[in-house]
Amino acid sequence: MNEISTTPAASDAPTFRLLFDPQQDSVVAEKILPRLGERLTDKRPYRRDELPDWPQNTTVLTCLDDAAIAEFAPQAAARQWRIALLPHPDLERGRLYFGVAERLDEALDDALADKKERRFDLFYCNGQPVFHSVVVGKVFSLGGGQPLSGFGRIWSVLRVMGAGFRLVKPYAYTLVTAKDKKLDTAALGLVMVEEGGSSLLSRRILDDGGSNDGMLDALILAPRSRMEMARFLLASLLPASRRKQLPPFVGHLKTEALTVTSPEPLDYLHDGVRISAPRLDLRVDAKALRLLPGRYLDLQEEISQTKETYKVQGLPSGEAKNAIINKALPWLHRASPEEFRELYSMLRNNARASPAYLNLMVLSAILATIGLFANSAPVIIGAMILAPLMAPIISLAMAVVRQDSPMLATGLKTLGAGILLAVGCAAAMALLVPLRSVTDEIAARLSPTLLDLGVALVSGVAGAYAHARAEIAKSLAGVAIAVALVPPLAVSGIGLGWGDWSVFQGAFLLFLTNLFGIMLAGNLTFLMLGFGPFNQARRGLMAVLLLVAVVSVPLTLGFASMIEQQRVVHALEGQEIEGVVVRAAAVRPGKPMHDLLAGLTSIARRLQNRGLEEQKAQADEPLYLSVRLLSPTAIGSATVERVKTAIETRLERPVVLEATVAISR
Repeated sequence: MNEISTTPAASDAPTFRLLFDPQQDSVVAEKILPRLGERLTDKRPYRRDELPDWPQNTTVLTCLDDAAIAEFAPQAAARQWRIALLPHPDLERGRLYFGVAERLDEALDDALADKKERRFDLFYCNGQPVFHSVVVGKVFSLGGGQPLSGFGRIWSVLRVMGAGFRLVKPYAYTLVTAKDKKLDTAALGLVMVEEGGSSLLSRRILDDGGSNDGMLDALILAPRSRMEMARFLLASLLPASRRKQLPPFVGHLKTEALTVTSPEPLDYLHDGVRISAPRLDLRVDAKALRLLPGRYLDLQEEISQTKETYKVQGLPSGEAKNAIINKALPWLHRASPEEFRELYSMLRNNARASPAYLNLMVLSAILATIGLFANSAPVIIGAMILAPLMAPIISLAMAVVRQDSPMLATGLKTLGAGILLAVGCAAAMALLVPLRSVTDEIAARLSPTLLDLGVALVSGVAGAYAHARAEIAKSLAGVAIAVALVPPLAVSGIGLGWGDWSVFQGAFLLFLTNLFGIMLAGNLTFLMLGFGPFNQARRGLMAVLLLVAVVSVPLTLGFASMIEQQRVVHALEGQEIEGVVVRAAAVRPGKPMHDLLAGLTSIARRLQNRGLEEQKAQADEPLYLSVRLLSPTAIGSATVERVKTAIETRLERPVVLEATVAISR
């Protein structure tokens, strides 16, 4: 009934047969048939259970939707038909996959242009063709049939992150390749594609040149933390690098066939349609489909690959796999049993006082003391790098987290030996070297504040993290410079050698600040990285918190004194008093503890009623000030005295003034 009898065409142009959706009958009659003319030899409405008995090498035009093309393509491949796709209102994935023009007239131009046919792989999942991707898992549905840019890419990534962070539990999967390589792992999900541009993940990792090579690509997502996955997704917003790199948390299998099983039913997306099955059988029929390509199909050089790819080094297995199955993915990476054993063994060795440790402590203390006397920052930095004190402190942090009493005792002995060596060497040198002046480098370590505690906390996090991650251990030198453990001990030793208690106590307070700050930050870092349970570490953590709270009291006083000094400088700098201009105002160190208490008293005075407090101010310890007085003429001691009195009135406290007079004209 549908057979068309026409007069043979005058030319040798190829002829076509047409399969169409019955619901598109009017479009076929009005737009397709007139264009085909005598080159159309037959047309049939598509019926899935009744295909025409056309011979091999027939060129078949189709006007079908995605579902019909998925059914028809394998049968066309089996019958050795050559096919060309025409756009259909519901042909979305097939149109993108085969590069078909969206406009019917353009697609007809491509079909009638007598292009050379191309053979394409057919990718199957459980016997059904896949034109886009198969995504296993409920977490990261990394879909998207075509590359996105601009706001579309941002929205896609944010949508994936929003959906993924609600349900983030790794599940157990077993994958077997065509060559019987077996992988047992735990992952958030799997993405299977036949060509690299089929998903957000594969576009970022796979080379497009691997498409149509008779192989499928399986990407196994096993991030160790939510933050690790978030970093990768956010990086996808940036322009992709020409060099495709496999993230450390992604495994890659490239094979002709793949079987996926799991103890639980597999919920997966087949070209965006959600399906559940007990197992997945995926395969690729190489060069099975004969196709007249659309104008937007990227015609790359055909590749024939038979070698499997098996990159799974970063995936959890064994104990690591069992530890994370069906458990919420942490925000930060938690240590695997293998990582824990390796780190614990290293820290246990670091807790011991080896000859190398003792020798380095002596050398670093001597070098730091020389640098302090010489007021040389480079020499002191060299001593910081040489000092080995960070190692036993980090070991102590782990011992507290794990409540390891033997390692804690060993670490304390090692730390104590290092402290005694550093202080003893510095004290001996202070007795031998005939210098008694407080250099700027020494003075910088006499008045610690809360800012120093902040430095210690950040350095403790960096030190613990660098020990836990072997790939960044080279940054330990930077951590040692930042926290500066040995120079405060050297200053303490100098104070003992001089018999100056204020120098000793100020510098030793700085050392204790660094020590307790590193301990606390190291404890918290190891806990967050999963090296110990909080319940086990709670008692030790509370003890370290108490120590930090104790040292925070004088640090708070020091910070209050710093604020008060800044207020003084701001109140005087550039002011004109008694006809002279005050420049380069600075608070000079007097007696450190008295200065701290005086600063706190001054702050309290401004917050309370003045009256009696103003009378008490005269009995306060004086503030040591140095200023430069600029005057157009020479000034005498009487003028300097009046300036001093005016400053005391303005600051509401006694002042010891060191004034330098400069004449400006």
